[in-house]
Amino acid sequence: MSAPPLRPPAHSSEVGHTNRPLALEVPSALVEAVAVRVADLLAERVPPERDGYLGVEEAADYLACPKSRVYELVAAKRVRHYRDGRRVLFKAEDLDAVLRVRGVEA
Repeated sequence: MSAPPLRPPAHSSEVGHTNRPLALEVPSALVEAVAVRVADLLAERVPPERDGYLGVEEAADYLACPKSRVYELVAAKRVRHYRDGRRVLFKAEDLDAVLRVRGVEA
C-alpha cells in the first residue's frame, strides 16, 4: 500500500502560522559581498564617461537608433555636435534635446 499524496496545507492554521514577521540574520560579510557584486553588474551597464562627449556609436546607443540615423541628424542640423578633426562628438544633453523635440521624455 502506498502513502497518500502530499498536499499543501489548506489553511494557515495547519502549519502553525503566526502573525510574527519573518526575520533572517545575514552576516555583514555576505551583505558586503552582495553589494560589491551588484555594483560590478551595474558598472557593466553604464557606459564610461568620456569627459562628457560621446562618439557616433555611443550617441546611437544613447538614442537607441542606428548610426546612420545619427549621421542624418547631423546632416539635417537637428542635433548640436562638435568636431575633433574628422570625429563627430556629442554631449548627452544635446541628444536629450533631440528626444524632447521628438516628444520623447529622456
